[in-house]
Amino acid sequence: MCKNTRKDISKEDIDYTYLSLISKKLNVGIIGGGKVGYIKCKNFLSKKCNVEVLSLNFIDEFKSLSNVKLIHNSYYKEFIMNKHLIVIATNDKSINNIIKNDCEEFYKIYIFAEDYLESMAIAPVQRNLKNISFAVNTNHGNPKGSLLLSEKIIDTLKDYDEFIGYSSTIRNEAKIIKEHKKDIINFVCSEDFKYFYDKKKDEIIIEMFFGKEILNKLYKKL
Repeated sequence: MCKNTRKDISKEDIDYTYLSLISKKLNVGIIGGGKVGYIKCKNFLSKKCNVEVLSLNFIDEFKSLSNVKLIHNSYYKEFIMNKHLIVIATNDKSINNIIKNDCEEFYKIYIFAEDYLESMAIAPVQRNLKNISFAVNTNHGNPKGSLLLSEKIIDTLKDYDEFIGYSSTIRNEAKIIKEHKKDIINFVCSEDFKYFYDKKKDEIIIEMFFGKEILNKLYKKL
């Protein structure tokens, strides 16, 4: 008989609070030079974060990475002080717990690679289009499921990418037209307006609703 895998799943339920951090301002400290540390390092470097890795030993794959500072040393508390995010990824459980306690003492956001339920943060799957970026996670620690969902989502968002860039430009121009700003923003950020945009009738519709003068102001940078 198959084991009931649903019985205790509620114990893994997590409520997430998402923030979009500006990568170039984010200092990431990774403790552990093994495979997990390498994967996390490569991921944060791809997002253009500032990354330092602390470990007594590093796997050879680290040699292929650039723009990262590798520190050959055992863990010391001062390493986390100038970091916003800490990745705890050593193969020593006692050291991992010491680092976790230090992170909590100094209010650091940390990823506990050994057990995601012990983490303060979890790195979701992130994808970027030209004008849209998004992240996706699951509520029960299913990275492969997140990858599957990200591909489904990106297929849908591709149809909106150019429109979002276009409507964002109009939105920025609308900010200087104070008396009509709210109406313009609500109008252009809608499925109805996207329909006319796809039909290449967007200028006609804006002129019809807001007049020629506002049309010229909105389209001066398009």
